[in-house]
Amino acid sequence: MPEEQQQLGRYTLLEKIAQGGMAQVFKARTTDPNGFERLVVIKRILPHISEDPEYVEMLVDEAKIAVHFTHGNIAQIYDLGKVNDDYFIVMEFVDGKTLSQINKRLKQIDRPFPLDILLYCFIETCKGLSYVHKKKAPDGSHLGVVHRDISPQNVILSYAGNIKIIDFGVAKAKAKEGKTESGVLKGKFAYMSPEQARGDVIDHRSDIFSLGILLWELITGERLFKKKTNHETIKAIQKNKYVSLLGKRNDIPKELDKIIKKALNKKPKDRYQDANDVAIDLEKLLFKINPDFKTAYASEFVFRLFGPMEDEKSLPDQIYTKEKTPVTKISALDLQKEDENEEDTIKEEFNDNATPVVKIVSKKKVFYNQYLAWVVGILALFIFGTIYVYFANQNKDAYITIKKIDKSMTVFLNNKEIQKFIDIKVEPEEPHEIKVKKKNYHDFSVVVTLKPYEKKDIIAKLKKKKATAGSIMIITSPPGATVYIDNSEWGQRTPVTIRNLDAGRVYKIGLYLEKFQFHTQNAKIVSANNVRITHKFEMNFAYLSVTSNPLGAKVEIDGNFLGKTPFQSHNILPNRYIEILVQKEGYMPGESRIKLRPGEEKTLNFDLELLSDDDTI
Repeated sequence: MPEEQQQLGRYTLLEKIAQGGMAQVFKARTTDPNGFERLVVIKRILPHISEDPEYVEMLVDEAKIAVHFTHGNIAQIYDLGKVNDDYFIVMEFVDGKTLSQINKRLKQIDRPFPLDILLYCFIETCKGLSYVHKKKAPDGSHLGVVHRDISPQNVILSYAGNIKIIDFGVAKAKAKEGKTESGVLKGKFAYMSPEQARGDVIDHRSDIFSLGILLWELITGERLFKKKTNHETIKAIQKNKYVSLLGKRNDIPKELDKIIKKALNKKPKDRYQDANDVAIDLEKLLFKINPDFKTAYASEFVFRLFGPMEDEKSLPDQIYTKEKTPVTKISALDLQKEDENEEDTIKEEFNDNATPVVKIVSKKKVFYNQYLAWVVGILALFIFGTIYVYFANQNKDAYITIKKIDKSMTVFLNNKEIQKFIDIKVEPEEPHEIKVKKKNYHDFSVVVTLKPYEKKDIIAKLKKKKATAGSIMIITSPPGATVYIDNSEWGQRTPVTIRNLDAGRVYKIGLYLEKFQFHTQNAKIVSANNVRITHKFEMNFAYLSVTSNPLGAKVEIDGNFLGKTPFQSHNILPNRYIEILVQKEGYMPGESRIKLRPGEEKTLNFDLELLSDDDTI
């Protein structure tokens, strides 16, 4: 981070990694009494909301849930602390990239996610999730943890080739169910299960549905349920229209499509019942596609995409080529050639008693054989020499070498991206276009026509674009909305002014406020001018109050027990029918079926009748 290093208790904050609406995430360093240093990650509540008990409780709950986990695929929690008004948790530092960062980089270079690497990542993710779902407390009781936010930002592939699940900030355990408000949606909308999007009670099978969405999207490079607004996204998830993988890529086996389709079943009882079962099916498929797969391949994959990080400058011990052959391993073909050569050198023969037998050959026969060999050799040289001269005269290829190229540049030859920049063979007497691109630089482009046998060096001279910046002022009614810039959460709530934005660019602005409809619009920065956005939110939820005579009756909505009368819910999803059932022992039950509009307030009163001796339910 650009600002000076800060101290937070015994931790030194080195670099800000991310910032959301609730907390900041830092890379930090700590030193034990023996002088050993260790890198960690600090998640600290933002100062302006640290006085809110609800947010502090969420941070404490995250630490309490995750501290139980000691698994290779789960980022470990080390500490929970407070310094003055700063509340924070200390987590394992994972030296790697999230699946979101990897997917973004692959799109930049127009490459699909390699199927074997992707299957490996999800096998390990499933193992971690299965562990979390089955974890028990020290007293032997089942914790019943549901992550609720399985998304590309929360799965990391490390430079060592390990998978880590992070961020249990919205996870829920059985012990917290009573404190979780029914109907409140937590997690990323595009990765919710149908029951999670309805605000219903969920279990571990909701995470399996989210896992299916994530795998489908990383395979195809497309969004499965994501729409323009959160409301439309939720409707798409509830409709659950599955789009087959077959035809999206030419390397997708039918078995993979069946696995994802089963994980995305609308009914939890028809999905995989254990994340480990998903891992088993994916593992069978992985070793069918690539029987020689090793963890080192995943390690090399990250390295080749992003290069080394500051504290990891060397390649892994074993890496692989495009043919999946480790570069530290001699190929089978080379071994075969070595064996053949070795066999050619063996001249001794053995009789039945394993005694060497020396063959006697006459000098005359030896001379004849040598003479014949000379004649055949001279004829062979003449024939092959003639053929070589003929084909050499036919080869008129020209060659181009591109200089001044670095890793941040993308080079195209005749509109096709190339990786080789030295001695590029091209057809002579034909025009060839060389184009070099780099972020924040003007494209370099040149067309060359070479003569036969000509070699030409081309120096890529890119001119940097003039830096101009503008700002966007965002005002909402009511205020306090979370702001998204190009689908990334901004660290401040409305009203807010976002500065130093690139002029000439169109930014996608998203505004989210709980209980209101999600709003998106585009904003273009012209020159260095300021753009002003004002938005008045429309209600997204409906309100329901249920009373009864007498009071204290149980209230069920769509089959889920939510409380007793008098009952209120401020988070009813509108524009769909809901079933209300009111029951009290000794009384006839009351029922109602209603549909509420966004923002509508509805009160239902049930006068319950006493059961007579002859009445039965």
